[in-house]
Amino acid sequence: MTCPLCKMGDMKPGTTTVVLTKNDSTVIFKNVPAIICDDCGEYYLDDTTTRDVYDRAQTVFSSGQELAISTFAVA
Repeated sequence: MTCPLCKMGDMKPGTTTVVLTKNDSTVIFKNVPAIICDDCGEYYLDDTTTRDVYDRAQTVFSSGQELAISTFAVA
């Protein structure tokens, strides 16, 4: 599949780092499964992974932590 953003690269399975911020909190998830462009690096998460990332991030945001870093493990 050709990258929908740059129109140059091919989309390939891999892992990426996702950084989310809300107010004064930042959450970093490492090794998140994604489809990644081999040219521009743009990544896309499937619906299940996206939901999981946002649910986990919301837990951190609700706790009041300023920074959380974790390795993403598929549940």
